[in-house]
Amino acid sequence: MGERWFLRLLGFLVAVALPPLVAFAIADVVAGDLIARYGMGTTLLVAAAVTVLWAAVVAVGGSRILGAEADQMIAIAQHGRRTDASADEGGAQARLAGALDERNRQIAELAASSRAAPITEDAAAVARSMVRAARTVTGDPTWTLAILRSDDEAILPPGVYGVERDAPPEEIEEVHRWASTVELPDDPALGAQLATGPWGAFVTADVAGAAELRAILVAPWEGRAAPSRAELELLSLLGQHAGAAIEHALLYERVRSQAAEINRMASVQADFLRGVSHDLQTPLTSIRALADEVRSAPNLDGAAGRDLETIAHQADRLRRMVAQLLVASRLEAGAITPRSDVFRVEPLVERTWNALRVERPFSLRTDGAGHLAVGDPDRFEQVMWALLDNATKYSPDGSAIDVVVEPIPGPRLSVTVTDHGRGMSPETQAHAFEQFYRAADARSAAPDGSGIGLYTARGLIGAMGGSVALESALGAGTSIALLLPAELAEHDDPVASEA
Repeated sequence: MGERWFLRLLGFLVAVALPPLVAFAIADVVAGDLIARYGMGTTLLVAAAVTVLWAAVVAVGGSRILGAEADQMIAIAQHGRRTDASADEGGAQARLAGALDERNRQIAELAASSRAAPITEDAAAVARSMVRAARTVTGDPTWTLAILRSDDEAILPPGVYGVERDAPPEEIEEVHRWASTVELPDDPALGAQLATGPWGAFVTADVAGAAELRAILVAPWEGRAAPSRAELELLSLLGQHAGAAIEHALLYERVRSQAAEINRMASVQADFLRGVSHDLQTPLTSIRALADEVRSAPNLDGAAGRDLETIAHQADRLRRMVAQLLVASRLEAGAITPRSDVFRVEPLVERTWNALRVERPFSLRTDGAGHLAVGDPDRFEQVMWALLDNATKYSPDGSAIDVVVEPIPGPRLSVTVTDHGRGMSPETQAHAFEQFYRAADARSAAPDGSGIGLYTARGLIGAMGGSVALESALGAGTSIALLLPAELAEHDDPVASEA
């Protein structure tokens, strides 16, 4: 501002002094005789008068100009901006505010499309939703999505996708192949650009995804102004979002297909177990009955009788294992409906232990007042067989097996089976009740195990309204406690139901 004032003052002085000097020089050349006649003094007096008059004229004009400038300076001091630029500056601010509003709208639309991406539907629906998002964000209805290569072409076929729901993709043309080969800028922040070629001008946005996914968002741009860097950055973000949404949809579809296949195989396995269990029950029952019949024959020597007894015992053992498999398949199908009887558990525990025919110390202790369990005695006996069989298999020969029956408030009846074997690691305990799970050390200790004992025990006790708890430590044995609904026994009655 000071420099401009200096220039204007210099121009004012030049405007005052220069014209009279030029006029005097011209007069001296043209009318020299007239100047000589009147004398130099008169001439200088006239020149001075003309100069003063001219200076007065210039001063009036300059004062108006400088006054206007002073008024502008006062306005700047009072309002902080130039009054003659207010209209232009206000328009620039309005344009900037409008651009920011549009940018915020586009970002909000992009965020909304991210949340609404239908990745649980088929991948083609996701591709169409990305085209819809591009058109909504940019306000341009010409955007399409060209899928040139897909991770799984059966799920997402290559083609050009629009927004029409259930419409098949259009065929990929040469223009799309050309647009997909245009190199992107070196700037890593930009995944979109304006490309010009034999088919005209197009804006393309790379749809970033896995190595097998190759796709671009494309829109014709002939006759339009080149997009700004901010617009290219927004389109790059849109392309990244589209790639992530399509990848998620493809992954979801693959996981869903795999889950359906796993469920189908599990159903086949359950059907197979049910069929095999039913088919084995009859011959095993027949073997047991024939062994008993032959044992009752007269004149049977002792060795043959012992062999027949072993056959009957193993047949019973196999029948119990088959029953476990059948229970496991029914538990998985939700087809277990136990009875609800009142029974004493001690005789069933003793009978189960005797059926195992294991030569080792065994103790059964009842603490507290006599209680009767409420549940299915047959299912309870299956559970006890599984727990006692596991206890003998996974503890050293000659070690004791202890069973404690104890009432607890509720009323509940606790039946705890404790062995003094190798115990379980925390990792094994976390998976102990899973179907068919067997730890590596368990497989080495008992190769003939099935891995369904604890699974069926928890399922059967749970179906009777009870629960199962496990406590174990490596080298310190394992305790498994069954909790069943119970009621107080009147006059310490005998077993109400034992079959």
